[in-house]
Order: sequence, then structure tokens, then C-alpha cells
Amino acid sequence: MNPYRLRAVTLALALGGSGMACESEEPFPNLDELDQLRSLHSLGRQPPKDSTNRMDGLARAEALGDVLFHDSGLSRCGTVSCASCHGGEGLTVPTAKAKGCDGHLSERNPPTLLNVAYNRWFMWDGRADRLWNQAILPLLNPVEMNADAQVVRARLTSVESYTTEYQALFGKAPADETDSALLANVGKVMAAYQRTLVRIDAPFDTDVRRFITAAEAGQAEADPAYLGLKTFLRKGQCIVCHKGPALTDDLFHNIGVQDSSSGAGGQWSALTPLLDWEFNAASRHSDAPTGTIATRLQTMRTQADPATLEGAFRTPSLRNVALTAPYMHTGAQATLEEVIDFYNEGGDAAGSFVGQKTVTMVPLELTNEEKRALVTLLQSMTGATPP
Repeated sequence: MNPYRLRAVTLALALGGSGMACESEEPFPNLDELDQLRSLHSLGRQPPKDSTNRMDGLARAEALGDVLFHDSGLSRCGTVSCASCHGGEGLTVPTAKAKGCDGHLSERNPPTLLNVAYNRWFMWDGRADRLWNQAILPLLNPVEMNADAQVVRARLTSVESYTTEYQALFGKAPADETDSALLANVGKVMAAYQRTLVRIDAPFDTDVRRFITAAEAGQAEADPAYLGLKTFLRKGQCIVCHKGPALTDDLFHNIGVQDSSSGAGGQWSALTPLLDWEFNAASRHSDAPTGTIATRLQTMRTQADPATLEGAFRTPSLRNVALTAPYMHTGAQATLEEVIDFYNEGGDAAGSFVGQKTVTMVPLELTNEEKRALVTLLQSMTGATPP
């Protein structure tokens, strides 16, 4: 039996107890689902502050981060900038992989930077725990920007305005910084800029508010968003991972995406390098090395479970998802329709990926009408163009 149908039958038995109740479905939405709907809309305009980055919110740091983000001179080859992999309306690339220095291709599909300030973890496998330390990784990656501290220092020193602004913000000239401090500080100004890349206020938010009003008036089925939201919360089970105003649980799940790459181990493979990394949130380069964000690392060190983390990748936000194709960490799904088909089939075949699928990845038996309603719902999550 379809797991969704089994849950519906179990609920009907609990509510009605009769054979007839087994064949009926509880009206949508119930009280719990209304609460879930109320939690989905209206992402706050101001992302939470990053206590580990003292440059967060400083206009001068944002301005320097902006120009450095777009400067290909920070790469060893001189042709690749951060914007090379995070451009266009979706702040990613329209291909499964991105092209780095000397024609090398990235191992994964670049995640969008839209609303990245709301993220709890960074990179698909969570190998960065702050946006500023994430920014260091593509700089040093030999298949992306292939740089090091010497390349970065030479570029900052060669442009007078870079040197002036860096010294004003950090109290030292780039030429006088240690290698690690220089990389951390460049990451911090880039993060200050990237945290301004906010795109919210989607039609989805208006639709959910309207639907809640209709549901409270007993007119839910007449609302145009009815089938999409019902499928999202019930039969499609999207709400399991895509919850809250950011439409993500900020966690990692193994959903069974075919992957034979060296990084197929997901968060479990990335965990020890993160915990031992000289740039993590608990490091000497953090501006809050003993704060709550840093404490989270120690919790993971003692409580991480390989059974759940092996082959697990970060749940991306669904906000602006129509702008960020292709999908999954591999870029394997070219369209939203393909993504829905992937979930409808319960993921890829066992043995084609590392680890075990989460128990929620089961065939859904969605109808074509339900699939179309989900696509329409996902397309409605595109936020307003920033002013």
C-alpha cells in the first residue's frame, strides 16, 4: 500500500473507527496542517546576524566584498571569479557543473547564493559552517579558482583601493597580514556582500496567507492553491524537509541521488575535516569562537551518527527554486518536473549512491494533476526582484 494511503487509513481508523472511515480522508487542512502553513510564509527581511563575522552589516565591508566577489584577478588563472559560478538571476550556473581554472569542472552543482544569509550550513555537504569560511573554499580549490594566500595578497596589493579599504577595515595592509588571517578577512568581506543577496516576498507568501483565510472560513477547496498545498503537505511529503519560512529544515538527508564521485559520502565525509579546520566557527579566526554557533561543532563531534550522515546532503531552500536549475548536488535533474518525478519514484536505485536512503524516500504515486500542482506551487516561490 502507498505509505501516504496507509497513514490516511490509520488516521481515519483513529478518528472514526468504522470500515467506512478507512476509505475517507480527513479534510485538508487539519489543525496541525494549519499550523504548518502559518509557519511557511513571510521570511524576515533581516537575516540573523553572524556573530562570528564582525564585518557583517558594515556597508564598507559589503562594498569591498562586492568588488572582490566579481574580480577574476583573485584566481591563479586570472579568468575565474566567484561570480563566474554564481551569476545570473539564480546566482548559480545553468549547467550541472561549473567551469573553473584551466577548464576544470566542479565536482558538484554550485548552490545558489540567493538568501544564503539565512543558511545554517554551507556547501552541499556542510563542510563550511559559516558563510565567510565557505568563501575561502573556492578560492583554494584547484579546480575552481586555484589560488592561495600569495595570489590573493598580490591582487589586493596591486589595486590601491583594495589596499586602502582592507586596511581601513582590518587595521593592517594586506602585505602585513599572515596568510590565514588574510584569507579569513577576505572571506568575511565577501560574506558581508553575499548576505545582501536577499530575494523574498514571493507570490507563494500571498497565496498561503489567502489560503489560510479561506481554510478558516471553511472554503479551502475553492482556493486555487488547494491542490498544490495539499500535495506539498500530505501526499508529496515535501513539508518533511522543506519547512518554516525559509522552506528548509537546515539539515542533511540521504535522498538516494545517484552519485559515484569522490564526494558521494556527503556530510559524514565532510565532518572531520570541518571539525579540524583552521577556519571553522570555533577557530581563532572566528569573531565568536566560544559562542553558540561554535558550540554546535562540539555537539556534532560527540553526537554525529554515520548511519544518518553518510551520503546525506543539505536540504536547499525552495525559495527561488525556479531560477536555479539544474537540481540536486549533482545537477542531474534539469527541470522541476524531473525533480518531482525523482521524488515520486522514491529516489534512485539502491547501490547507485553511498549510504542508505532516509525512510521518508518512498514512491508517492502522485497523479499528473498533483505533479502539475506542485510545479505551479514551486514556481510561485520566486521572490520579488531586489530594488
